[in-house]
Amino acid sequence: MLADRLARKWDRRHGVDTAGSIQLRALNIVGPHRAMGNEAVCTSPRTFDFIMKSLPRDLHNHTFIDIGSGKSRTLLLASRYPFAEIIGVEFARELVEIARSNIERLSDPTQKCRALSVVEADAAAYDFPQVPLVVYFYNPFSKDVFDIVLKNLLSSLERHPRDCFIIYGSSSHRAIDWARPTIRETGNFRELSVPAMPSFLDAVRTIDYAVFQVQAAV
Repeated sequence: MLADRLARKWDRRHGVDTAGSIQLRALNIVGPHRAMGNEAVCTSPRTFDFIMKSLPRDLHNHTFIDIGSGKSRTLLLASRYPFAEIIGVEFARELVEIARSNIERLSDPTQKCRALSVVEADAAAYDFPQVPLVVYFYNPFSKDVFDIVLKNLLSSLERHPRDCFIIYGSSSHRAIDWARPTIRETGNFRELSVPAMPSFLDAVRTIDYAVFQVQAAV
């Protein structure tokens, strides 16, 4: 309850609507993977900032992509960092509309990146841009869909070699237990050493997370 109150306070301060847990069953979904999607839960600012400490400070040529971006909380948090561009990929039409409205309404004097957008698409059909990437997953869907997205990402990196980080976080379903070995077993990414996530008051749940960087040659 405290985390939810803090999330709504953050929304009021920035003039947006990102708080709450959103179930998918009543939403209009693009693509065939409704049953494999998970609820949309906003990431806490302190959790996101803690994760970002694992990445290089100079990200001005990297594009941040949130796969399953929900109502855009993570996109808005990412905009406080110097990314070249920030893209959300979301398959629920109502959440896409809310996210786009949030991007227009955001009031944050610490914002460093203003090139924000949301793509309405099934993540399994998304084509990654041919630029250095930071790809963020907060347990958006089942392993079946993740395997497809990861394969597509690897294919893109093989065709157009470039720097790429993957951040995978989960706070339910123990998704990190299969996501971490799935990424490792590709042989294309090295896992970075990261500290354990503390318990933050503004987080509904504590996130278990892992950060990976593509090897020099894919």
